[in-house]
Amino acid sequence: MRYLVDDTHYREGGPILFYAGNEGDIYSFYDNSGFMTETIAQETGGMVVFGEHRYFGVSYPFPPEEAFTPENSVYLTVEQAMMDYATLVTTFRKENAMEDRACIVFGGSYGGMLAAWLRFKHPSGF
Repeated sequence: MRYLVDDTHYREGGPILFYAGNEGDIYSFYDNSGFMTETIAQETGGMVVFGEHRYFGVSYPFPPEEAFTPENSVYLTVEQAMMDYATLVTTFRKENAMEDRACIVFGGSYGGMLAAWLRFKHPSGF
């Protein structure tokens, strides 16, 4: 799973600002999310992390030519995408000694729904 990290405005103790990617290449979302990467990150001192949704961009669980076969496309579900993101954030926190930091999840359209569903699924964070 590909992910991007932008620590341009990060200040020690700042939150993780996580973008739940949706159906597209992660750079398309990153390049069009200035409000998050600039305004919110600057105001909060946040570490920005963008996750790429499985089966999009370069985040294929199988070779691209095999990914969308009937037997492999069964792994393209909302539940699995949410688990990818929960695992990414948990691992990122551990690897960067940020276990005590708040994680605020963002997204647009389907990614916004993923952000809301993650809040329901993990009410105390992940």
